[in-house]
Amino acid sequence: MTLAAGAILTVVGLAGCASPSSSETPESAPAAGSIFEGVHGLGIDSSENLLVASHSGIYRVDATGELSGPLGGEPFDAMGFTVAGDEYFVSGHPSAGSSTFEGPNLGLLSSADAGESWSSLSLAGATDFHALTVNQNDPERVYGLSSDGSPLLASEDGGVTWSKGANIQAYALVADPNTPERLFATTPEGMRVSDDAGQSFTALEGTPLLYLLAAVPNVPGALVGVDVEGAVWVRPAEDAQWSDRGTVEGTAYAIAVGADGERIALIDDRGLVESFDGGESWTVLTAG
Repeated sequence: MTLAAGAILTVVGLAGCASPSSSETPESAPAAGSIFEGVHGLGIDSSENLLVASHSGIYRVDATGELSGPLGGEPFDAMGFTVAGDEYFVSGHPSAGSSTFEGPNLGLLSSADAGESWSSLSLAGATDFHALTVNQNDPERVYGLSSDGSPLLASEDGGVTWSKGANIQAYALVADPNTPERLFATTPEGMRVSDDAGQSFTALEGTPLLYLLAAVPNVPGALVGVDVEGAVWVRPAEDAQWSDRGTVEGTAYAIAVGADGERIALIDDRGLVESFDGGESWTVLTAG
């Protein structure tokens, strides 16, 4: 099964890149609505706060919906973002006029202190990962797909050094937190899975045509995703059937899932929405 033309345009549009405004500084951070218009990643930290990766930096949203950021005072254009506890990885582009990071591409940045500070790990100036994932239970394992169409890159030392993997076009990469060398990819032809750390991929049968995907850290085989028609799907275990949990409103831009799979967060045309019952019901945390 392949994507219809309209769906391709919708999904590919999510990966588009716009230069951040020079006015988007830590002293005049944009409002939630502005941030949610350019989101490329969503995460959950060790304190259960949500992390939003936007065109003007990484923002934290607490349980009351209060938004703060950009974290570390860095309004970079976060095109790729992934989280393992309080260890964050980001890629994209420096902010306009940045004297901190080399352009035009960030390579891979990391923060080991929940976004208080950022450091360059590798590929500075050269690489812009639009798909980026870390194994949440083993943050030494990082994978990325660059916007230039290069092969998948895999790291076993937390993003310091890289090896080339398969040539694959994917909207999302998701490292399986419970199987060290397993990696999922959502592609125009359907879900693909690798059991050799991204060296090769095979079709994962019986899967909806997803573009957003997240893995449940503490439940082996559990996955949550959004398909190209906007339906939310949940697979509760390795050999379980996928079940439909309703639809997003408009376009969904990013998804994250809690440790046991009951908490699901996503950003769609409503803003930042959450479910605490595995997708059965949804509430708006912060309107977009």
